[in-house]
Amino acid sequence: MKIKRDKLFLALTLLRIVLAFVVGILILNARNDIARVFFIATALIAFFEGLIKKRIETSLIKSILDFFADRFLVNIVAISLVFGNLLPFWVMLIFLARDLLTVIIGSILFYRDLRREFKPTALGKISLFFQIIALIPVIMGNLDWVLIWIAIVMTMTSGIESLFKSEFRLRKRKTDFDEFKITRLLKFADVFTLTNVIFGIISILFAVKGWYATASILLILAVVSDYLDGKIAKAMGQQNDFGRELDSLADTVSFGVAPAIFGFTLIQTPLAIISFTVFLFCGILRLARYNIMDLRGEFQGMPITLNGIIIPLAYFARNLLHIEIRFFPYIYLVLGILMVSSFRIKKLP
Repeated sequence: MKIKRDKLFLALTLLRIVLAFVVGILILNARNDIARVFFIATALIAFFEGLIKKRIETSLIKSILDFFADRFLVNIVAISLVFGNLLPFWVMLIFLARDLLTVIIGSILFYRDLRREFKPTALGKISLFFQIIALIPVIMGNLDWVLIWIAIVMTMTSGIESLFKSEFRLRKRKTDFDEFKITRLLKFADVFTLTNVIFGIISILFAVKGWYATASILLILAVVSDYLDGKIAKAMGQQNDFGRELDSLADTVSFGVAPAIFGFTLIQTPLAIISFTVFLFCGILRLARYNIMDLRGEFQGMPITLNGIIIPLAYFARNLLHIEIRFFPYIYLVLGILMVSSFRIKKLP
């Protein structure tokens, strides 16, 4: 199984390198809309791959390949954007210089002592994050100098840090604090929990923009992700306190905050504001109560997840059932009361 996992992660790393080439070619051919999608998809693959392999001890070569894949994506996109006259040459030069510095220092340290492992520093990870975020608007043809300068400052800061604290470090003994690293706490099932909250956040953005149908669909997708994370955690034996707390926070966003903002963008009467506030408070209370209870096979009170189904259905059915927008605050009040009620509902098998 370990060999299969290693091959899978190696395949994902190689896939990211190939996709980086694809993004660069698309930009050079002025297919920026498609390039943007591939660029974001490649960055997300890297993020989720890091979550999945967190508990597996990777080799030095694999960690270096990961570094190469991440930086290769940024650098090849930056070079392509320069050729497309979308990014200044000096910005690309700063990005390349930072990575070249890492390679030079790493080579020197390996020459002195081979007992090393590659561990990206916090500043290195942050600089990579801002580089990726800054390049997305550039690919869209809208260079954002605020993001570019943040990326430049973080890149130069991490470069200076590498002179004193290299990412190629001597192997050290593990401590108790290592058990509480995010990369160790997160499990594969938690990827679906994070997907749940991502759908919730994007739903909020679409609701604010007035794209209510899309926002409703995203709420339903959040419900699907929430259902899958529980099933996968149970099937893989990954149920733990961290996952439970993470799931509650994700549910608060996707089925508490997101529906409340969805309703507020539809109607802002005094009653509506009170209704949405009560709804959100009830959702938080419902989750807090659920976390301290140990009910098997049933829920006490309506699960907050059902908000992600009922509210979209109410929105889509408003014409069929002649539900006017002014009745939505009453629907939210009923849902709030149901969440904090004491009646019991059996869980789905």
